[in-house]
Amino acid sequence: MRLLSRKEELILLAVWKLQDNAYGVTIREYIEKNTGQKWLFGAIYSPLGRLVDNRLVESYESDPVAERGGRRKTLYRLTAEGKKALIEIQDVNRQMWMDIPPLREEHLK
Repeated sequence: MRLLSRKEELILLAVWKLQDNAYGVTIREYIEKNTGQKWLFGAIYSPLGRLVDNRLVESYESDPVAERGGRRKTLYRLTAEGKKALIEIQDVNRQMWMDIPPLREEHLK
């Protein structure tokens, strides 16, 4: 099992959450909204390209979009391997967080 990087995990989660509306701009917006951090497009497209190369995500073209002057969008969706990778990292995270001492300030008094 190859563990996902945190960046790969966030991108896969965004693609899964956005479903049929997962393309560069919406993926970036979703991650920025949920992390509170600014992401450059390169920080999205570079790992997204690796995820496609590793067959965790597949890309496909949308129908022409009027507001884009008839151009198509490149959309992304998880493959079965991508879903499996997310399940594995979720299990690892769950295991790592299990039974840790409290971290929140109200528990540290």
